[in-house]
Amino acid sequence: MVANLIMNALLAEANAKETKALANLQNYMSNSAGIGEHPDVVGECMKLVKDIAEAKEIKETIKKLIEESNNNQNQQK
Repeated sequence: MVANLIMNALLAEANAKETKALANLQNYMSNSAGIGEHPDVVGECMKLVKDIAEAKEIKETIKKLIEESNNNQNQQK
């Protein structure tokens, strides 16, 4: 079904966003030598934390939408 493919693609995109932000945040925390081009480390880390939170919220919303859709389909049967 196309709807399932779309939802799976949205979940994959949110997972990728979260993973990328986590990797960059971990790099900032463990490798201070590699962040010389970012004078505002705290600001950059805050952006990454917000990206992680947004990705988690997107994943939760998608899961709820899928659950609601499944419930609606079951009620129609």
